[in-house]
Amino acid sequence: MEEASGFNQRIPPPPSRGLSLGWRLALSITLIISLVMGGISVTQQFFELRKDREVRRELLKLSLIPLAIRLEKATTPDSMLRNVEEFHTAYVSKGYPVHDIVLLDAAERQVLSTRDVVASKARADYFRAGVPIASPLIEGGQGTLVVLKSIQEDSHAARRGWLLWAAHFTVTVGVVLLFLAAAIYFQVTRPLNQLVRNIKKMEMGYWGLTDISGGAWEIRWLAWRFGNMVEEVRRSMTHLVEAERKAWSLIPERAGLSLPESPQRTFGSEASASDPSDSAIHRDLMAVCKRLEAASPDDSLAVHLARGVWRQEVLEANRLGFHPLKVRLEDAALRLMDPDTFTSLDKRLGELKVSWGTWTEQQHNALYRMLKDKAIPCAGVLHRVKHTAGVWAKMQEKGLDLDEIYDLFAFRIIVPTEADCYAALGVIHQAYKPEVSRFKDYIARPKGNGYRSLHTCVRANDGPVFEIQIRSVAMARHAERGNAAHWLYKKSRHEVERESLMLDWRNGIWRRLIDAARRSFYASSRRLQQWRFKP
Repeated sequence: MEEASGFNQRIPPPPSRGLSLGWRLALSITLIISLVMGGISVTQQFFELRKDREVRRELLKLSLIPLAIRLEKATTPDSMLRNVEEFHTAYVSKGYPVHDIVLLDAAERQVLSTRDVVASKARADYFRAGVPIASPLIEGGQGTLVVLKSIQEDSHAARRGWLLWAAHFTVTVGVVLLFLAAAIYFQVTRPLNQLVRNIKKMEMGYWGLTDISGGAWEIRWLAWRFGNMVEEVRRSMTHLVEAERKAWSLIPERAGLSLPESPQRTFGSEASASDPSDSAIHRDLMAVCKRLEAASPDDSLAVHLARGVWRQEVLEANRLGFHPLKVRLEDAALRLMDPDTFTSLDKRLGELKVSWGTWTEQQHNALYRMLKDKAIPCAGVLHRVKHTAGVWAKMQEKGLDLDEIYDLFAFRIIVPTEADCYAALGVIHQAYKPEVSRFKDYIARPKGNGYRSLHTCVRANDGPVFEIQIRSVAMARHAERGNAAHWLYKKSRHEVERESLMLDWRNGIWRRLIDAARRSFYASSRRLQQWRFKP
């Protein structure tokens, strides 16, 4: 038998504190924006500097045109040299001392220059620009007038441009970071800090409502959901305390009681006063079920019928207490609606049944034995593995994985009286570790359809979390066979006659069957005609 030592499991330490969520978001977004903006602006800056350099080179060429015209008109080498020196002197007087003129012949040999400079194309410290010139004074009659201008001034200008770009980019990034941090603070950080403070208060025992008026919708929704969860835990704790109190206050003397030796083992095996299969509506549902079980997922009409059965007949079978038939209807309908999912999930459940089969028998015997040891009369201990369609529906409805379904393995304990229900609950909670948030007292607070039972999920040391339902014989009879007073719909406080509802329902079943048969007949007729008249 499992001990309650599971409560002593070590709680992991809290994560180490780091950079807050607000600053992480602000810095991450700013970094992304900076990389994008920086890449674009750097490319643009390089393009503009290159374009500016080309413009400067063109301007240098244009500045040589007047000199080239005068050199072409010169009649002696001295006059050519004098024109070049005058041009250079004019540039120097305007504040451009590093400015040289070189005249080259067609073979790139230097004819004359303002200083002893070399007009090499490989020099990286000068801008070079040239215009063609034609003069009989140049060997070959053709030459090039080249101007050399120091690149140092342009380098300083480019450096100033980069410094200005860096300052502009830094200011832009700082402003973006500031506004992002402010927006994230008001939308995320501040409401999240409020939620964290409320959680800390709850850890100290102050379980108030979690109300966050401002911030992002997701944060407010999270606070609302967290508040609902806390309220549910508090309600479960209240029910659990009340149930434990009843467990010890309502236990009568057990001396001299004779207990059954052969408890029932599977759900649906409880004794009943009447056999539901005798009713006409049960026979109708069984006919529908057999039709679905025999159909193929490739049959579109059968799939259409399965969807209708899933929406209506399954619900009504559950309300009437035809639970084994309801299970068959659900599995048959899901097999047609989503065959791949059904096959995969059914295979996984089959593997679980095999792997946990021995464990299930051990738990069954342990439950019966612990009740017997405490002299609690037991009319039956039943167990089951949740059917495939039920597992799929719960996974879809609650967004759970298979290992998060706590009632995958379930046991049902049937005891004579309500007092015995609470007594059995106390024994079970002593032997196993209960999942507090999964305890439901439907005896003290029945469901809307009159269902009454105790539901608790417990954790075993050598197995998964599983569910235990505890009912009295009367509660089991009501749950398994249904109660017409609760499944009838009410309109304007006037109950609809049960017979009328059942008749309408049966007619609805057969109307859908007839429609499906009619469609199948028409489809077959069309295919036959196409075959007969096929050329």
